[in-house]
Amino acid sequence: MWPAENPGAATLGAAVLVCGLALGTYALLIKAFPGRATANAMVAAIMTIGVAIVLAAGLDHLWDAQRERDARMASARLRHLQRLQALLREESGALSSIAQALRDGRYFALVANDARRAVWQDRTLTADVERHFPEYYQEREHLIDAIVEHDGELARGRQIVSAGLTLTRAAEPYRADLLQALVRKCGGAGVRPHETLGTTDAVRAYDEYGCNPEATYVCRMLFDRAEDLADAALLASAAARRYAEETVLHGSCTYAPGE
Repeated sequence: MWPAENPGAATLGAAVLVCGLALGTYALLIKAFPGRATANAMVAAIMTIGVAIVLAAGLDHLWDAQRERDARMASARLRHLQRLQALLREESGALSSIAQALRDGRYFALVANDARRAVWQDRTLTADVERHFPEYYQEREHLIDAIVEHDGELARGRQIVSAGLTLTRAAEPYRADLLQALVRKCGGAGVRPHETLGTTDAVRAYDEYGCNPEATYVCRMLFDRAEDLADAALLASAAARRYAEETVLHGSCTYAPGE
């Protein structure tokens, strides 16, 4: 209805109406009661009651509008929290997978040119994770930076191992798999991976490869570091799961303005 859609105009119209009624009543009272003081008193009483009614109606409209704004904001923040909860659960799973990959000795940059993207894929709402869950975000970013640095060290370790690796033409296509297996072997964390090496020549190359002291030292250091990073990734995964269970959204962003 029009008054509900235009509370300000409706309140102003009511005030004008009250003033008009008061003036009309005043004119009638002057005729009915020659004593001006009586008429003034009665008009003042009518005006006071009328103004009070108008103000009460105006304030009621203002409170209704405020409640509607509060309800819209609460709904927007709840929807945004639900989207962030889904993202945090996804990140928790990704961090668990990274922990396992670190223990397996995976070389992340083997499948991507961008070092960070090789480890972590940012999403549309990643920036909002920083605004609403800053402690977790900083922990995760520090971890990603450390893994990227570790991946660079792993690349150098693979180069050391590769320098002493001579392959036949049949085994050459399996060089990448052999390097991963040999890094594990030199680091004391490997088992003979028949299923990934494919050919007899590749398996023979694995068995015959002798880890020199430098390769052994470097690879052991890499796997010790990988274990530490894997533990940190699991802690970050648990933090993401914990934050995903929160029922109150703290902080503000474009999609969820501050309360």
